Amino acid sequence: MKKELPAKYYLAHFRELLTFVSEKCMHLLEQKHISFISKINTLDEQSQCMLARIYSRKPYLVQTQSLNYKEISSPYQALFKLKAAKLIVEPSDKDHKQLLSHLTKPALIELLEKQEQTPLFKKSAAKSNLVEIAISFFESKPECLAHLYNQYVINNREEYYEYFEFLYIGRLSAGDINHQNRFVLRDLGVTPVRQEHNESLSRFDSIKEAQSNYALNRLRLTLKNTKDDNEREELAKQLINKVAVGVIAQELKNKLLVILFKQLKTTNPTLAFDLLNACEDDAQALEIQIREQYRQGNKQWVKAQLEQIIENPLSDELLYFADDFLMRKFNKQTRSRLSEMLASTRCIIEVDELYRGDVELGVSDHYTRQGKQVFYTENTLWQSLFTLVFWQELFIETPTPPCNEFDIFPQALKTDSFYLNQSSQIEARLAACNSTPKLLRLVCNHAAKYYEQPNGLFRWHPDVLKPVEMLILNSPITALLQHLKNMAKNYRQLKDGYPDLMVVDNSAVHFEEVKAPGDKLKRNQLVSIDNLKSCGFIVNIAAVNWYVDPKRIYSVVDIETTGGLKGGNRITEIGIVKIQQGNIIDTWTTLINPERPIPRFITKLTGINDAMVSDAPIFSDIVSTLLDKLSGSIFVAHNVNFDYGFIKKELEELGINFKMPKLCTVVESRKAFKGLKSYSLGNLSTHFNLDLTNHHRALDDAKAAAQLLLLVQQTDSQ
Repeated sequence: MKKELPAKYYLAHFRELLTFVSEKCMHLLEQKHISFISKINTLDEQSQCMLARIYSRKPYLVQTQSLNYKEISSPYQALFKLKAAKLIVEPSDKDHKQLLSHLTKPALIELLEKQEQTPLFKKSAAKSNLVEIAISFFESKPECLAHLYNQYVINNREEYYEYFEFLYIGRLSAGDINHQNRFVLRDLGVTPVRQEHNESLSRFDSIKEAQSNYALNRLRLTLKNTKDDNEREELAKQLINKVAVGVIAQELKNKLLVILFKQLKTTNPTLAFDLLNACEDDAQALEIQIREQYRQGNKQWVKAQLEQIIENPLSDELLYFADDFLMRKFNKQTRSRLSEMLASTRCIIEVDELYRGDVELGVSDHYTRQGKQVFYTENTLWQSLFTLVFWQELFIETPTPPCNEFDIFPQALKTDSFYLNQSSQIEARLAACNSTPKLLRLVCNHAAKYYEQPNGLFRWHPDVLKPVEMLILNSPITALLQHLKNMAKNYRQLKDGYPDLMVVDNSAVHFEEVKAPGDKLKRNQLVSIDNLKSCGFIVNIAAVNWYVDPKRIYSVVDIETTGGLKGGNRITEIGIVKIQQGNIIDTWTTLINPERPIPRFITKLTGINDAMVSDAPIFSDIVSTLLDKLSGSIFVAHNVNFDYGFIKKELEELGINFKMPKLCTVVESRKAFKGLKSYSLGNLSTHFNLDLTNHHRALDDAKAAAQLLLLVQQTDSQ
């Protein structure tokens, strides 16, 4: 259940932040920040409430008439005291552009119409055009706006308060997301926080580090709002000269430099390359430089750089790039050693083309039909195993504890210092898990103890342990421990890029990276797959070939319900007609007790009433039969997402993940029979003389949709 917001919650958040800054961050403040806090502490509660409310607003200007709140009994008195303390000020002539931009369109029109020499404008013009006209007109007549200035106050949260927020959160957010909103979402129980967190800590050691990170975050937000190359060039010059203090600041600066390079490389190549040269120890920037220099013909410089990378790589991804580039461009080979190794793992899997929308499901069903267990794993499997093994070292016995309750992602993983700082703890943990039972026991104990505690690495759900358990039980313990150690050493390189599927067969595990025609392996996938293979895991690159299976089985489904998909509505009847090679091979139907009243209009439409379903099975009673009927087939329905969505929703309520290839007879009919006025099942049945004698009963509708499907297939074959 969500919590209720406390009384004067904005004030509570305001004080909470100021207390944190005063107690933990005095070494990160300038004199102006200290003076600001001192002024706040001399204010009465009403004035503090008002300032907190102003800082919760997004615009630069805030209209005083809008500052009416239940907890502030005398808003104008509070505003007067804030002005007297010089904590807020009214706008002046220098703010006339912001003021005019802030006005509503009706207010702009009224303002322009009241002038003695009214400028030419159309009331139907866009607001942006009216703002331009007003700015131009009042440029020489700023005194005409004087009567508006006292109706607003300047929201100067950026000058002081935003820096305080940054010290607490460590990041600036665009739009309406700010520190106070984080607190509101926390109080409502929406934002996950670390419940056991007791004491907040400063996240920066020095004022230079804090201000460097803050300034770079401000440039990041500025970059998001740049509109043209002139603004980007100005920002680029600022960024090149901006000093980055600390690992996180340097990484952010490198990221921004590369983004600006890509935006300016065609319009201002000289400045663009200055941006690349300003990057420090950045693999992406170095790769771009090598590619660009090669295009320009500087091949000797490129070769020297590639050889240097291979000798001392910044990352495995950069090493693979250098190895591949050197082989192809200088040694005239089409593949690098790594590419050759990966090519040897390639296998071809024939998949029915109906799986084009979900190729992983096609490969999963391919192995399931062979009697193998398949799990969708990708990154979640290794993230959850890694977290559950090292929970103590990451969150409890760590030299880099979270700075506050909002820090749910381990700081040591952000800076890749986990193994560097805690190697003895990590080695001891792995040594204690030197057998399958020991490792599984540790994972299960941690899962039971810390279930649903936010961790920033994976999301808890009821089945999170099942694939982890299967991985542990069916893998060599040495391979598991080696890969966990590699993740601890190089988490940022091995946090993602893992294969899509885990296949379990005869007490053995192998992984499948699924690639449809035209798909390519990404660099991070090469890194993770290579690492898994070096640890002893079997990894296949499943290259999919599409084909049309003439023996496809189609399960044409129709359901009746108590109403639409939303609003807690339930299924009252299911009908299934199974088709293979143009013949009906099975039919099945059942009424279902929806465990809620059936509305009158639904009874009028379907003929199904409460009495008819009172003794019918509930949905959970027919689940095994339903899944057996649908197994190994294509789910077909008229408006398929309605029927599929209802069944998926019902199964998820029972903890069953439902996934099937699906086909919509509405979509297929539109393609096969173009130009019809209506594609409803009733109208199509009339048009094609299909057998539909009892419309809006599940089996009858399913039979009609099955006939329609056969008609579509006949048309397609012709």
